[in-house]
Amino acid sequence: MSMNATFVQVDTTELSRFQVDPSLVEALFEDGSAVAALPALFALTKTMQDRVRAAGPQMLAGALSRLPPEIRKQLEERLGRSTTELAAGAGGDEILKLMEERRAHSVGPGPSAVGERAVLSLDKNWHGVHYVLCGEAEPGVQLLSQAVMGGVELGDDEGFSGYGPPRYFTAAQVAELARALSQPELESEAAARFDAARMSQLGIYPGWQPSDAKEVMDGFRRLRDFYADAADKGRAIITCLV
Repeated sequence: MSMNATFVQVDTTELSRFQVDPSLVEALFEDGSAVAALPALFALTKTMQDRVRAAGPQMLAGALSRLPPEIRKQLEERLGRSTTELAAGAGGDEILKLMEERRAHSVGPGPSAVGERAVLSLDKNWHGVHYVLCGEAEPGVQLLSQAVMGGVELGDDEGFSGYGPPRYFTAAQVAELARALSQPELESEAAARFDAARMSQLGIYPGWQPSDAKEVMDGFRRLRDFYADAADKGRAIITCLV
């Protein structure tokens, strides 16, 4: 199961509630956490649909097994399949239908709208995007090193996903990061920083090939636009690895 970075915009009032009770944050990610392990359904070819039917149920069963029972039950009811049935390979068509519903509610290749929220997933490219922003494997004092892996922790050390607690950026921090991400020279600097061999040597997740540069830079642009959109709306951002 891969680690996927998800970012959610929230208003200041919501953030205050999450700061008081971090256990509420899980609900922001529960709808997408189990399905995040599956490929996005953007005009899937027949071959890709066949692959989802064949491998998707077991992938989803593994993701569901990590969720709290009440959330797992909700998703099982939505699919019409139990985790046991999925683990046995059933439910491929139901998964394709669910993915199509999610695609239909998206707003193009950038952030997707969920009700009044905007949500961005960097999938497994999150660490690569972090690296091209700052040239380091971990967040540090550089402002740009905070955009993906920084923020203030909410909750305990493990977090509900098992990959660490969710983290937040206040509206003021979002505005500051949006300005930094929008610097005109940054995109060319980030593109020049991509080095598959060096990134793999440093242990940048999940390991890289030169052909991955396009996906990483696409992730950079979507992150930049997501922060800009949040800043325009005066929103905070909560992020988590799921």
